[in-house]
Amino acid sequence: MKKAVVKYLAVAMFAYAGSFSFAADIKEEETPEKFLGQTEEKTYKKVETLKEHKRYKTKLLVSATQGYDNNVFLDSRRKGDTFSEFIIDGSISYPMNGRWDFYFDASTHDITYWEATQANLIDTNLKMGFEGRLPFGITADVYNDIELMEYQNNDNGEYLGDKAGLLLKQKLPNNFFHSFQYEYFYKNYSDRKAFNGWGGFSDSDRVDNRNTVDYSVGKYMKNSMVKVFGEYYLNGSNDSYLDYYDYESIKLGSSAIYLLTKKLSAYASFYEQFRHYSGRTIPDDATAKEHDRGWVTTASLYYDITKSATIGLNYSYRQNKSNNPSQKYSGSITSLGLYYRF
Repeated sequence: MKKAVVKYLAVAMFAYAGSFSFAADIKEEETPEKFLGQTEEKTYKKVETLKEHKRYKTKLLVSATQGYDNNVFLDSRRKGDTFSEFIIDGSISYPMNGRWDFYFDASTHDITYWEATQANLIDTNLKMGFEGRLPFGITADVYNDIELMEYQNNDNGEYLGDKAGLLLKQKLPNNFFHSFQYEYFYKNYSDRKAFNGWGGFSDSDRVDNRNTVDYSVGKYMKNSMVKVFGEYYLNGSNDSYLDYYDYESIKLGSSAIYLLTKKLSAYASFYEQFRHYSGRTIPDDATAKEHDRGWVTTASLYYDITKSATIGLNYSYRQNKSNNPSQKYSGSITSLGLYYRF
C-alpha cells in the first residue's frame, strides 16, 4: 500500500493534469436533482393530488420553463447562465383486476443553457410497474425504471441506468399517512473507464450501484399538506482509485403545500444532506476523509390559468459546506414554467 504522502501527490498531479475529469465527476451524481424541471413536475403533481384528494394520474403532461442559474457548475467559478427546459411526460394505466393496475410511463427532460453548453442534457426515462391495493389501507408499487442520461458536450457524464424498487403507502387515522421505499439504482458509464488502484484507466466501464431507503410521514388537512422525511443511501463504484465514488448519504427534510385559493397554490420544502466518503481524501490532509454537509430550500407558486394550463414561479437555493475547499459552493435557480395537461 502506498504511503499517505505518495497518495496525496498522485491525487494532486492527476487532478492538475485532468482537472475536468475530477472537477466534473465530483458533482455529477447531483446533476439531475440540481435542475428544477423534474422537481417542478413532481411538485405540480403533488399539488394536483391535494386538490383531487387522490393519486394524480395524467395521460400527458407537457411543460416549458425559462430560468436563470447563477452557479451552473456548482463551483467557485460561479458561472451564471440562462436556460430553457422542456418536459414531456406520458403515462397509461391498465386495470388488471379489481386490486392491481399495470402502468407504463415515458418521459423526456431537455435542458439547454444559452452559453454553458457543457451542462446541456437530455434525460429519458421508461418506467413500468404494478400498483395494487393491499389490506390495512396499504398501496404497493413495484416498478422498474430505465434511464438514459445524455450530455451533448460531455460524454463523461453520460450513463445508462436501471432503477428497481418497492414503494409502500398507507393511510392512517385522522388524515395522516406514511410511506416506505426501497430502490436499487445501477448506472453504467459506457463512455468512461473506471480507474484502477494506481490512478490509471482499467479495461472496465465505470459502474455505480446505489441502495436507497426512504421513509416519510405526513398529514392532509382541508387546504394543505405537510410532510417530513428521511432518506439513506449507500453509493458504491468499481472505480477503485481512492474509492472516489463510494460514500453514504443521509437526507432529512420537510415540505408543505397550501391551497391559497381555488386557483393559486404554494409549495415550500427544505432538506439537509450529509455525505461521508469512504476513501476520498482532502487536499490538505491525505489522512482525512471528505465530509460534506449541504442544504436545499425551494419555494413555488402555481396558478391555474385554465382547467388544463398552469403557470408556476419557482425559486431554489442550495449551499454545500465541506472540509474539501473545492466542494464549498452556493447557488440559486429562478424559473417560470408553463404546464399543460391533456
